[in-house]
Amino acid sequence: MQIKTAFNDNVFWAWERLENLPQDRRLRRKVTSDQARAALCALAQTVTGEAGLTYIRNENGKPALHRASGAGHYGATISHSRDLFGVAFCLAGQVGIDIEYRDPDRNIARLEKWLFGNRRADPNQADETRMRHLKNDPRQADFYQQWCVYEAIFKCTAINDPALRLPSDTVYLDHWPDYAGALVWQK
Repeated sequence: MQIKTAFNDNVFWAWERLENLPQDRRLRRKVTSDQARAALCALAQTVTGEAGLTYIRNENGKPALHRASGAGHYGATISHSRDLFGVAFCLAGQVGIDIEYRDPDRNIARLEKWLFGNRRADPNQADETRMRHLKNDPRQADFYQQWCVYEAIFKCTAINDPALRLPSDTVYLDHWPDYAGALVWQK
């Protein structure tokens, strides 16, 4: 895995594409999750030099990396979609990552209304116009990018209203032709 940084070296992240995954969706998700958790610990150990980091869910149910030294936790996040996973951790604060496969068979119009409804950041953009735009974008790049930002914000802050703004920048992850991704951090 190649280690990447964001937010002035406060967040470290990496991604990996897996091969020879099981056909069964539930088993594939378990294998991908297990490998992502191990990769997250390895990433953090490489960056910090700390041995014995373990993936846990903290008292609020959010992923974290428990420090063996007893010095607390690092904020952490995992995302996986099909054969790809992304992991990130931060030395201070909270972090969220999301990766989504751009599925051409997904009902984007239904998801768009469910996700954004009347809460869009740009209320001047009518639903009808938005739906026409989605039909003319066969890869649904705009929708998937917004979906990833929403998911990453939720993973970082537990705020589930996509119209709210995170007080930090967003890094758009565009490393893969058939996937969208976003990374957010809050100190």
